[in-house]
Amino acid sequence: MDRFAEVCERVAATNSRRRKIGYLADYLRGLDDSDLARAVSFLTGMPVLRGSETKLSIGGATLRDAALEATGWDVETWRVCHRDCGDTGETISLLLMNRPGDTPMTLAMAEEYYVRLLLARPATRRVALLREIFEQHRPLALRYFVKTFSGNYRIGLQEKMVEEAIAEACGIRVDEVRAANNRLGVLSKVAIAARGGQLHEIEARLFHPMEFMLAKPYEDVAPIDPKDWWVEDKYDGIRAQVHRSQGKVRIYTRGMEDATGSFPELVAAFDKLPGSAILDGEVLAFREGRALPFAVLQQRLARKSVPEKLRTEIPVGFLAYDLLFADGELLLDLPIERRRDRLEHQPGVTVSPQRILTESDDLDELWRGARERGNEGLVLKRRGSVYESGKRSGAWCKVKKPFGTLDVVITAAEQGSGRRATMLSDYTFGVWNGERFVNVGKAYSGLTDDEVRELTRLLRTLGTDRFGRVLLVKPEVVLEVAFDGIQQSSRHKSGYALRFPRILRWRKDKPAHEADTLETVRSMYEASLR
Repeated sequence: MDRFAEVCERVAATNSRRRKIGYLADYLRGLDDSDLARAVSFLTGMPVLRGSETKLSIGGATLRDAALEATGWDVETWRVCHRDCGDTGETISLLLMNRPGDTPMTLAMAEEYYVRLLLARPATRRVALLREIFEQHRPLALRYFVKTFSGNYRIGLQEKMVEEAIAEACGIRVDEVRAANNRLGVLSKVAIAARGGQLHEIEARLFHPMEFMLAKPYEDVAPIDPKDWWVEDKYDGIRAQVHRSQGKVRIYTRGMEDATGSFPELVAAFDKLPGSAILDGEVLAFREGRALPFAVLQQRLARKSVPEKLRTEIPVGFLAYDLLFADGELLLDLPIERRRDRLEHQPGVTVSPQRILTESDDLDELWRGARERGNEGLVLKRRGSVYESGKRSGAWCKVKKPFGTLDVVITAAEQGSGRRATMLSDYTFGVWNGERFVNVGKAYSGLTDDEVRELTRLLRTLGTDRFGRVLLVKPEVVLEVAFDGIQQSSRHKSGYALRFPRILRWRKDKPAHEADTLETVRSMYEASLR
């Protein structure tokens, strides 16, 4: 783990994607098979063998208590350090600098610790075990020991880059590694197979989420050759994969989360179908044959069980638009026309309408038609295209204009993470409601690093109170934000939240009293339901 941590530090210290992959490839090349599997598992955030239904999760309070016992520091020092670092692993390693252990930690030792922590009950046993670990080993190794089960190294490393490093270390093409990982879903096993020249022996496996093919976003599309494209509506639901085989059904979201429990009626519908398949499509709320806005569907999400009353009030369906796997055969490399033909012959599956563009088609008119049907816009798919998992190559593109924009005022700012850990980069914002502001959302994307630095300096002069990493500020800074919809929200005093807000610009030219009002937000929401 000591060498692993040193390599991670080198990866963190460079912004070059090529160098990151090179450092990692050199490291992986020198490991034996057992440590190769461990290192790849750790790098993909799986401290315990991937494929298990059990995930190691340790609460922040448990880590804090163990660190304070091991170091002798007090809670207030912890809070200050954690607020400034923005990361628990880094906080622990810094606090341990005054009394570092000197016992090297191997990857095998780290794996054993993870298993012991997984089995340790109650929380006091975990605290005792963590204290023992923290006292024995070196701060840098412990930094990444903790980061591994926290799920985010914050060093600019993605799973796709680990795939590239494996390919470089083994002297093979990255598309071979990527395809094998898509079939199996366990990158540590793929790495071992890559080293042994056995990637071709890896067969497709159901019930692990595959990477979704992505569409390039456009607010407008330049003139295209109609004969090259299929067109279909872009739906305002949840992108999902349905995996089914022999009565077993799982539904995965684009975030690779298992959402099966939220949609029992879909499970009941799919578990009766013959054969096995992986379908790509959209979960939508329907009423009287019309798709309802996402704001309605949202009430069905994040539930372990769905009451019968809610199922009646907000019925859902699955609209399929691609077929990735059928009866033991992976279909990703087939052209879209052949996948579509196979999809349309799947029994009991509702398929998204699709047609070829013609010379006479007007994209703006087609887009307006999609919006009139309650959908977000259009998706164009190039004829002959294969299914490129995890890619936004341009073979698919989406014509999707923002639902709207608002001028809002920052009411609170939170420290960011990674390279923005010392800056106020996450902004809560509100609109006027009478003589005060009420919050309607939070955004962190859209500004450059230089703008964030400048805004951080300004907001610190406007601070009125602080709660941990969050600074409350006088409502003086105006942002223009775009968003994809509005939904009702019990978390905000306004009663509403913007969906997928992003910052378009900092309105230095606009005073706070000219910001938008809650009445405007309410009117936009009500209009979306018509």
